[in-house]
Amino acid sequence: MIGSVLSMQGDRPLTAGKAKYRIFAGFPVAAMLLGFAFLAPAPAAAAGGVTLGYEGYLGGLHMLTAEVELMRNETRYHMQTDAVGRGLLSWFVDFSSTAYTDGVIGPDGAMHPEKHQRTIAQSGRKPKIIDIEYRPDGVPMVARSRAGDDARYSEEPTRRDTMDPMSAVAAIVDQMAAGTRCQGKFAVFDGKWRYDVEARHGEPAELEGGRYTMFAGLADRCDLILKPIDGFEDEEANTPPRSREGPLDNSMALTMWFAAPGPGLPKVPVIASADTDYGGLRIYLARAEALTPAQLEQRASLK
Repeated sequence: MIGSVLSMQGDRPLTAGKAKYRIFAGFPVAAMLLGFAFLAPAPAAAAGGVTLGYEGYLGGLHMLTAEVELMRNETRYHMQTDAVGRGLLSWFVDFSSTAYTDGVIGPDGAMHPEKHQRTIAQSGRKPKIIDIEYRPDGVPMVARSRAGDDARYSEEPTRRDTMDPMSAVAAIVDQMAAGTRCQGKFAVFDGKWRYDVEARHGEPAELEGGRYTMFAGLADRCDLILKPIDGFEDEEANTPPRSREGPLDNSMALTMWFAAPGPGLPKVPVIASADTDYGGLRIYLARAEALTPAQLEQRASLK
């Protein structure tokens, strides 16, 4: 809500091949970020869950499908996102991405992650796995491996008191779901990249419906500004599309529109958009359904 699409480096000349790879390499984590952004119930909400489906487009071309499932009660939260490449993207690189976060909710409603994992699979490579486990003192323990390899955790003391991306945006979404302003600055570490997320409240607007989205009506606006801090100098990070405030600007601006897509459903992002180097990035809510008590019980038994 975006990951590597929201991470960036300074300008460098690109060959056509590198440019194509950098566009596509960002989407697995982009899908994960789209997913984690879609935590919804307000801090005081009763136990419940929701499943959401999103479709992503770049320059008008269908690029990804993301399915999101959230469960939470007054003290704990769990989210999982599954995404696959679609359309033009799938012609160039076959990928899928799965991410989940488990954490606790403090008395003040703050999100505190305990475990975060994401797996990115691309054709011709063993899936890449990034695990983050959080010690009680706030220091993340990180393991980066390939499927089938042993995961070796190392402490990251310079990342103390950071959050995984899902938990960071969950805190922002909780603000919107509770009817308050989206605001604040959040220190994010995804196991490799360290960046800040700043939330800025915007003016509500009436959104038109269409064939891409299931929602039409009044929605609240929240702008997210992502500023790279560290970890982006590695060539593997690539240079993803991004919005720019100037030729040397390396931040990413994402606009999210929040609304309840149906009766009994919480306020969730119905559209996420950014103007990028490679065209307009648009993510639309296409499906939304509340989990039944039986589904919630079944999901909980699997944890």
